[in-house]
Amino acid sequence: MESWEEKREWVLHCQEKGILIASHRGKFSSSVMENSPLAFLTAIGEGADMVEMDLEETKDGVIVAHHDDTMDRLFHNPGKVGDYTYEEITGMALYNYVGEICVEKISTFEEILDALKDKNILVLDKCWDCWDKVYDLLVEHGMVRQCIFKFYAGDQAAEQWAENHPDCLFTPMMRKYEDLPNIYKMKEKMQLPALEILPKKPDEPVFRKETTEELASKGIRTWCNSLSLARRLIYGAGYDDLKSLYHGGDEGWGVLAERGVTIIQTDWPFELKRYLASRGLKA
Repeated sequence: MESWEEKREWVLHCQEKGILIASHRGKFSSSVMENSPLAFLTAIGEGADMVEMDLEETKDGVIVAHHDDTMDRLFHNPGKVGDYTYEEITGMALYNYVGEICVEKISTFEEILDALKDKNILVLDKCWDCWDKVYDLLVEHGMVRQCIFKFYAGDQAAEQWAENHPDCLFTPMMRKYEDLPNIYKMKEKMQLPALEILPKKPDEPVFRKETTEELASKGIRTWCNSLSLARRLIYGAGYDDLKSLYHGGDEGWGVLAERGVTIIQTDWPFELKRYLASRGLKA
């Protein structure tokens, strides 16, 4: 699959085999900043089928790409993006991956849309507080069909917004296996082609093959992160990027595939693509 339209159709039809790769904040390092057009384009070049990004709104209503709740890590500022205007933020020093002041500036959502139009699937996270403005920008750029919105299952405001926007695709993030009946009810009210599971232990019910097969029978793909961001954070029940790189893909990504995961989010799109291709698992 080369075009975003083909990838979108694949996501919507569970009978299609294989695995798609979602790139976490793009491919970034040193002065290639996370959540930037360059990071996303680089990830696409390395084989990502989707690029996941985090969006926030500045004090004066500009949608920018930024993940953290505070500005500590990237701006060495304890404040929040919403406390400042876009001009104020772009006047601040932006610190890169190695802690040095970067030549780049924070990216706006419009800059990202201009760079990625007709190139890939965009997965929009952490922007549930500004979905209306995000949606308006997508309409303006003719890119509504190119995007998937994420939100936590149980967020009633997000669920209502999703019901009111039948032209959009949604991937809820489910914390508890007991929420599964609600996921099926949501599927009846919105376009919900995939569900993100968040297992921390291999024996969790949500991580069983039977669960992913049940989801697939209802037209819902299973999305799972393989991120290895910190010791305190466990993704994919520990079958993560680090284990895959250390011990080989069979010990990490391969287990996700065996459990029925069909969308894997990673920080290593090239390595994951190479592994999936070697096993005949790449969609």
